[in-house]
Amino acid sequence: MRECCVEKILNGRLAEFCYLIHDPNNKECVCIDPGYDSERIFRFIDKEKYIVKEILLTHGHFDHTLSCYELQKSFGCNIYISQIDGDILYNAERNYANLINKTSFDKFNIKEFINDGDVLNLLGYEVKCISTPGHTKGGMSFYFENEKILFSGDTLFFETFGRIDLYGGSYSEIKDSIENKLFKLPNDVLVYPGHGEATSIGKEKLHNEIRRMSYEL
Repeated sequence: MRECCVEKILNGRLAEFCYLIHDPNNKECVCIDPGYDSERIFRFIDKEKYIVKEILLTHGHFDHTLSCYELQKSFGCNIYISQIDGDILYNAERNYANLINKTSFDKFNIKEFINDGDVLNLLGYEVKCISTPGHTKGGMSFYFENEKILFSGDTLFFETFGRIDLYGGSYSEIKDSIENKLFKLPNDVLVYPGHGEATSIGKEKLHNEIRRMSYEL
């Protein structure tokens, strides 16, 4: 198992976390969900002299994707997202960039559209792609199995879960994603969500409100 450092950058008005994963002896990193405050992201990267080689997108909402173009322009990094959410990347009404009055986008290149069960080898880390729809139709969670770390995007949060009232949202799908996919992971897996504090699979099995809800929307 490679050593693994996780750096997080609090990003924009919606307090989205952009994550950088790297070996402590290497400045090359995997970036997860670079949000829309590119100045803050670049300040952090430049200060620490990181080199972004790979970008993983948990879903296509603007607050998780809008710095992709500038990062790819600067570093030539590869970018991965599900095909389904790839279709909303440049649709301001469906990715909600219209909330910040942004309606046009600089397009970046997708290295690979990923599917449930795909395994990516990124900088020596094995990353399992787990389809977790419910917040969006194409939501993905990324599981670094050897390091016992999960990046859950806006699917699983500390004691709660992501919004289901946005385009492509579904209570039944997010409940299935959490209970029948993420909760099948070991209890000691550390969870880094797209918003809010880190947690663990074991804690969420006990305390997440999805366990107490039975309504259907």
